Amino acid sequence: MLESSEASLFVSLNELKKRNIKINGMRTSVRLEPQVWEILHDVAHEIGCDVNRLCEFIFERKSEESSLSSAIRVFLISYLNIKCKKDKQ
Repeated sequence: MLESSEASLFVSLNELKKRNIKINGMRTSVRLEPQVWEILHDVAHEIGCDVNRLCEFIFERKSEESSLSSAIRVFLISYLNIKCKKDKQ
């Protein structure tokens, strides 16, 4: 239960941070929570690429209806969920 209590502290820290990234050489702005930016950087480092390349990868696979910000969040949740399940095996 301790992890839930610790995680709940971040709920109040949900101010979005706007950052510029490049998708296929074009600059675009993305607004994400600071924790999401941190996880995005961590995952990019873990898989051996930079944030721009990881965002390109996500952009190329997202649906037309989905925003890039939303697609990034879903990707990170899915990535961490899969990793967590593999670590438990």
